[in-house]
Amino acid sequence: MTVIRSTFLTLFALLAILPAKPARADLPTTVTPTAGMARPEVAAKPAGPCRPGVAGVTLNSGQAIWTLSPCSGALESVHLTDPQFRVTARHEPAGLPGWAKAKYADGQLDLVPTWDAPWDPFQDNLIQALVAGQPSVKIQRRAGASTMTQTVPSLAALQKAEPQWAVLSHDAAHVAMIWPDPQKVQSPIYLVKTWKPAGKTAAGSEQPLSLDVELAAWNLSGQAVQVTLQSQVSSFQDPTAGSGGMLAMFSAPPDNKGAGLWQAGALLHQDLAGLAKADLPDRQRMGKPDWFGVDSRYFLLAEVPLTGYDDKTATLLVPRGSGGVQAQLTTGATTIPAATCMPSWYQKTWGGVACGDDKGAGKTWTYLTFAGPKQLDALKEVGHELVGSVDFGWFTVIAKPMIWVLRWAHDVTGLWPLAILILTLLVKVLLWPVTARSMKSMKKMQQLKPEMDKVRADLEARAKKLGQEKADPQELNRATFDLYKKHDVNPLGGCLPMLLQMPVYIALYRTINSSVELFNQPLFGWVTDLTAKDPYYVLPLLLGGVMFAQQKVTPQAGGDPTQQKMMLYFMPILFTAMMLQLPSGLTLYILANTVLSVLQTLYVNRSAKSL
Repeated sequence: MTVIRSTFLTLFALLAILPAKPARADLPTTVTPTAGMARPEVAAKPAGPCRPGVAGVTLNSGQAIWTLSPCSGALESVHLTDPQFRVTARHEPAGLPGWAKAKYADGQLDLVPTWDAPWDPFQDNLIQALVAGQPSVKIQRRAGASTMTQTVPSLAALQKAEPQWAVLSHDAAHVAMIWPDPQKVQSPIYLVKTWKPAGKTAAGSEQPLSLDVELAAWNLSGQAVQVTLQSQVSSFQDPTAGSGGMLAMFSAPPDNKGAGLWQAGALLHQDLAGLAKADLPDRQRMGKPDWFGVDSRYFLLAEVPLTGYDDKTATLLVPRGSGGVQAQLTTGATTIPAATCMPSWYQKTWGGVACGDDKGAGKTWTYLTFAGPKQLDALKEVGHELVGSVDFGWFTVIAKPMIWVLRWAHDVTGLWPLAILILTLLVKVLLWPVTARSMKSMKKMQQLKPEMDKVRADLEARAKKLGQEKADPQELNRATFDLYKKHDVNPLGGCLPMLLQMPVYIALYRTINSSVELFNQPLFGWVTDLTAKDPYYVLPLLLGGVMFAQQKVTPQAGGDPTQQKMMLYFMPILFTAMMLQLPSGLTLYILANTVLSVLQTLYVNRSAKSL
């Protein structure tokens, strides 16, 4: 029975990282609720307002090239420049327009999977702007030499209808955008957004995957106004990628997109499927978070609010339908006094007293953006609790040291496959006393099998004499335990130590499965990506053969011989099927662990002969 117990132990650990079911593609969509609102349902995804006609503006932060879009005043794309993140063509979602195909083509990985401008991450939108307590305002539109006065129901509605920003200035060190375009629209409120590569952290570390953002609200209405803003970080999970049908349970763990935030020392996170079912309290937090954003297994897009936010700030995780997921931060209503001078970008078109240095904005918010892999060291250097985005659940305490060992082993060997083997070996050595004790206990039980069979035969013979069809199960159990007690054998000695190993094995599975360090790294020969399946299924087939050998050498303590024979063939076949679609790095770990288990079993069997 040892082999059955250990096999199911491994099976349980494996299922712990597999999905219960594929993510649904028919999730409901929602409007953007402000703090305290209920969760209304609405319809369809909007189309991009100006893309591809309006070109983006780029910034290079060292390890990423950021393309900022005037269509939304947000991030159109961010390409990681490290050669590790050069990828081959990926599955194109249904409805992908021809001009957006580059997002899914060969080249450096783009962390922004969306293409319509309304879904660009790091957007900042007006939710409310009250002038003299009223949402409706008068604006002036200029086209050539003519000017037209227009009353709009609200500036929030105007920005939703006309979201395009104008580029004020840009160079290698910054990009400044403004909404609305002051050369075309005279508005009581303007938003000026400036992006630049992030400076060093307080500890002196570089931040090559971050940008600093300053968002300034100018009140040029001549009287106090009340403004509420919302920042959005969005992502997309392709609902047309296929769920795998009946074979979904044998597929690789899906790279589910999710949304999360860190606040008050705790992570709030929901993947796409979970968001569709979560109630408002499970998706919202009040007060300024340390960060909020969207992520996948290996990558994170996060916004870190820095200055200008108060305790009325609300953060909400939102399912947006058709594969969309979004994290939103809504500021509290802020009263902004009227400016006493006019910035140069306004004054040269509409007149007024110029400010000179254009630093007279009534309200400024600042935040940091992060876009990159979820590498613990890099996240820790950025700070702001971004390291909390790497979540192993209950097994975090065990998994994080394993990641450290994995990276150390790679630094020593220079090869990720060898690093995985070293990690597997170290875990096996660490657990050697527990597994050896378990195997010795089962070996003792196997040695008692002839006596157990005799007890069973005697009880069945007596039952037949009494006219009973079979022996009383309770009496058989009592006799078996009496035999164990006589020979000082603990029947739980083979099972309990294995159960104690379970947290370690699950943590090891999650470490291998969630380490972005393995992304796009070759195994050997035909396996070019440790996070992808073996294209020729050599590793899964080899694992099946080794598991068959493991079943043959592992002590069998009692049980139905027919059942044991069935398990001898069934479990290797089942595991081979399960490994076919799993990442090759994970399969390599399971294969190495099984080989070590076979060697350990042979050693224990030999040493147990003297017992």
